[in-house]
Amino acid sequence: MGNSPLHQVNASTQKWLEWVLVTSIPLRRLNMSDFPVEFASACLVDYRNRRFLLTVRHSVGMGSKDWIVDLGYENGKGTEFYRPNSFNYIAEITRSTSSIRDIDFCYTEVPSDLISKYQHMTPRGIFDERIRHVFQTDLSTMPDSNQIFAFSGQVKPEKHSAQTFATEMNVYPGLRYLQTKNEFHVFALPVEHPGHEQFKGCSGAPIVDRDQNVVALVCDGDESTNTIRGVSLARYKFAFDCICNLRNDT
Repeated sequence: MGNSPLHQVNASTQKWLEWVLVTSIPLRRLNMSDFPVEFASACLVDYRNRRFLLTVRHSVGMGSKDWIVDLGYENGKGTEFYRPNSFNYIAEITRSTSSIRDIDFCYTEVPSDLISKYQHMTPRGIFDERIRHVFQTDLSTMPDSNQIFAFSGQVKPEKHSAQTFATEMNVYPGLRYLQTKNEFHVFALPVEHPGHEQFKGCSGAPIVDRDQNVVALVCDGDESTNTIRGVSLARYKFAFDCICNLRNDT
């Protein structure tokens, strides 16, 4: 698993980028032989004394199975993982027409002590191991145009044998907030859009600011406008309040 190429920056920014590297939770879909065949990202959030795993619908589609959360490698045991029972999906209804629109967002509740480890692994061993970040959030933060944003995600999966594969964890910094359209926040990239393949596996990764707030999950991008879109978390705070209230009443 490769480390992210971090550019020459001041100490404060370097520390922030190193933190961004551990905000994204790797998701993998296994085939019948338990080998990863699809990749996505997610984030862990603690909200009202519950822990949730958040990601996006277009990656973890409704009805899809065999998704796992990579928890990290243990010597003598191999890679540990957590298999969610199911994911839940959100839709919006238009009152005037009663039409229902699917949202590119899904979630599942996980054990309150679930964690994942970031590990920079080489054939010689593990050279960097840290607990991936769990956001303590009230889901209300909106992006500020005066802030700088970033996200990270696993990319470039490579199969090395029938039982071995590798990915890189990359950080994508320097995003600037432009506007919000419906449920999406739109961010300008600091460089020319490198093509969708370069971001493949990042869908569902948290988009974060310098104050370590999560504001959105990566959904897609537009090469023609050099932008990235992320589904807003604040927009669905009400849904999570309903979920928590319902479960407190049962």
